[in-house]
Amino acid sequence: MKVISSIKISEDRLGKLIAAQPQAQIVQVKELTERDEEAEILLTYGWDIKEQTLDLYPNLKWLQSLSAGVDMLPLNKLAERNIILTNVRGAHNIQMAEHVIWSMLMLLRQGVVFVRQQDQKVFSARPKVDEMYGKTVCIVGAGTIGREIARKCSAFDMTVYGISRSGHSDSAYDRVGTVAEMSEILGLSDIVVVVLPLTADTKNFVNAEFISSMKQGSMLINAARGPVTDEKELLQALQSGKISAAALDVFVQEPLPEDSPFWGLENVFITPHIGGRTIKAADRMLDVFSSNLSKYPNLKGIDNIIDLSSGY
Repeated sequence: MKVISSIKISEDRLGKLIAAQPQAQIVQVKELTERDEEAEILLTYGWDIKEQTLDLYPNLKWLQSLSAGVDMLPLNKLAERNIILTNVRGAHNIQMAEHVIWSMLMLLRQGVVFVRQQDQKVFSARPKVDEMYGKTVCIVGAGTIGREIARKCSAFDMTVYGISRSGHSDSAYDRVGTVAEMSEILGLSDIVVVVLPLTADTKNFVNAEFISSMKQGSMLINAARGPVTDEKELLQALQSGKISAAALDVFVQEPLPEDSPFWGLENVFITPHIGGRTIKAADRMLDVFSSNLSKYPNLKGIDNIIDLSSGY
């Protein structure tokens, strides 16, 4: 079985993959531009896959994305070709949860202000710092990443609410509500964390109605995808004080343009889409692929198969 990888794999990790599936021939390429009629599996982050890319691999059976989100992929084309798509659900839980906690602390404890003071050699304790203790947080997207965030928030003695399509109860949360109950829960929450997948249903999910339902002066953390948020409405809410501060890791246009008004807002903490990145992240992601590869060609036994109609 031939695997084409557009991801650079170290010798050590490559050895582990071969040990998991000795029948695999793994070929690493810089770009997916050459036709290959033998390739059965593609390993990629997903950003380099277009509809025409899939045409280069007529015998492709399985595409493993090392991203949790698969919104960048041609899902209709994959469905048309009956190609199995898997992601690395679960591999980002730890780093995403830590990123969100860090973002909360940066906002509450005025991290950006103190970094600026350090740059200016100003030793002042005037900025008012707050704490996570006793706060109420709403996690919009109560999936595997959301659950890990909820666990860590609970450790800080926060009240933790979640929003999911099903509204099924989960021990990691004090309460999980449906989208129909979201307005009430947003109005009770001091901090709102968005970790939704990007689909047709979630584009501009954080819109004027959503923001209007939020508690006056609450904070927002977006660690999902940029287009989940209506940036025009978010900008107005930050400028008016409806949202007192925000930590934004993702944007509609990335890299964030130099003329973006978000750069000039003192109540915004900006990071360059690094929520899922740490020095250990690649190992966790490749562990998911390794486990799936060991089961191939039994495609029914592999984990994290994406429903191509829903996009997650």
